[in-house]
Amino acid sequence: MKQPRFDIDLDKHYNATMVIACAACGHEHRMTLKTLKPDTSMTCQCGAPITLTPHSIMAAQKRAAEIRQAYRV
Repeated sequence: MKQPRFDIDLDKHYNATMVIACAACGHEHRMTLKTLKPDTSMTCQCGAPITLTPHSIMAAQKRAAEIRQAYRV
């Protein structure tokens, strides 16, 4: 199964949002990083399941920490 692509956005309070692109159609879903749980599945509007592994969530948390560090927060 293809892993979904993701990016990190920070709001003005430096809270991280994970922008997850569906591997099947590319539609983007926005989820607050704090609320994501490993191996939780959601369904894209195209019907494809999107599952984030613990490794994906850890990578997103690491990327968010790196962005905050770049902003010296």
